[in-house]
Amino acid sequence: MEGTLLKWTNYYNGWQPRYFVLNETGIFSYYKSSELIHEGCKGSCLVVACEVKVHPHDPLRFDLIIPGEQFFCLKAKTQSDRQRWLVALGTWKSRGTKSTTKTTNTSNNNNNNNNNNNNNNNNNTSSLISHLNTINDELKLKVQELRLYETVLMQRIHAVKSIANDTPTPDVKKLDETTAMLNVTCDAFIHALDECVKLATGGSTQSLTSLSPISSLNSNSSSIQRKTSNEFNFKKTLDTTIVLPKQLVYRTFFSELRYTFSTLSPLLFNEIHSEQFLSTCEQYFQLIDKLNGTTFNTFRSDAIDNINKLRNKISTNPKKFQTLYSIINDEISTETMKEKNSSTNALLWLRRSIHFLACFLHEFGQGDKNVEDALNKAYGQTLKSFHGWTTREVFSVAFRSVPSNEDFLISLAIDPHEVREALFERQILNEMLQHSSNMNVVVRKISDFYIEHNIELDGIVD
Repeated sequence: MEGTLLKWTNYYNGWQPRYFVLNETGIFSYYKSSELIHEGCKGSCLVVACEVKVHPHDPLRFDLIIPGEQFFCLKAKTQSDRQRWLVALGTWKSRGTKSTTKTTNTSNNNNNNNNNNNNNNNNNTSSLISHLNTINDELKLKVQELRLYETVLMQRIHAVKSIANDTPTPDVKKLDETTAMLNVTCDAFIHALDECVKLATGGSTQSLTSLSPISSLNSNSSSIQRKTSNEFNFKKTLDTTIVLPKQLVYRTFFSELRYTFSTLSPLLFNEIHSEQFLSTCEQYFQLIDKLNGTTFNTFRSDAIDNINKLRNKISTNPKKFQTLYSIINDEISTETMKEKNSSTNALLWLRRSIHFLACFLHEFGQGDKNVEDALNKAYGQTLKSFHGWTTREVFSVAFRSVPSNEDFLISLAIDPHEVREALFERQILNEMLQHSSNMNVVVRKISDFYIEHNIELDGIVD
């Protein structure tokens, strides 16, 4: 079976048409187009090894997942077209399952018939299987590493071509720097490929690095090696020095935060320092500026007002109110926690605002929604039930004026030129998921305390 499907590429290019082929051996591969099949496939997977998932909301979308390795987000042109693909993929999966089951049953029958005579063989077989599983896991990790280097390699090649074609007379210094980085990436790619070959062949194959020695960088590129010392990890093997990319880290809004919820999430509620919590909240609310801040003025001003109310409470007795617990517990003991301008009420709404931001980061960080959709879903999960019709309309208008995915990612980058790099998107989406997770942990601890002491309010605000 073959045909055109939309494939999610990244936030910059979005959904792109690709030509897919499911061949007679159960390999699912895709090409840039049907006319360019002769150039070779851009990617492939064995259907038996995949999980095929139908999207719960989009009637045209389905995903193919190899956990920890590949993730294909696909869309058909019509529902019937999607059904055809699902049937074809499902048929191949069932063939693979039956084949595996048949082999397993045959093996079990043979083992039962010869159980008494083959105890030693079974033990040896178990040891062999365990050893093979270990090698398989290591190989999977190396393949992931290889794919990472492949992505970096393509970026380096593109950078060299761009500089070479930029002007009639290319910038030689810039070209030297870029080619030096390309050299380093090639070395890392070859080393990772060599490790894959060794694992796949049980270490019996001659090393690729010994067949093709890794050359050291020339004198012109020595400055590049020094410049990238923080970006790369040097490992020695025998008589050669292999330069391996450690973790390509881009500077983003999240990496520049001075205070983060990751320092608060391990703490109990009664251990959360009040001023540190408020400073952390202030920093995260700067995200609102990235979403066309003027339309979110009401949301941000309410959050800042609640922060100021809590700071005013702290200022009355800084030594006494060093933790959030001490502030709320004081109002519980004086029975003032349910007053309109109480610190308890201020923390309640501040917590809800943080919860909204956390849910937005989680939804957008999954990589399958635009900014507006992620905000709408987060709002429905958090603030919407506490807002009246008027406030809901204000948020609805604000959501319609948010930036595109590309503009949003550019606003989060310290260097906007890095946004188009594939690894930038991967990093920042991971950052969003990590930060949202830590935010939700803190939100949950505050919420649990409120529920335990029966101070949670359900009133609707217009």
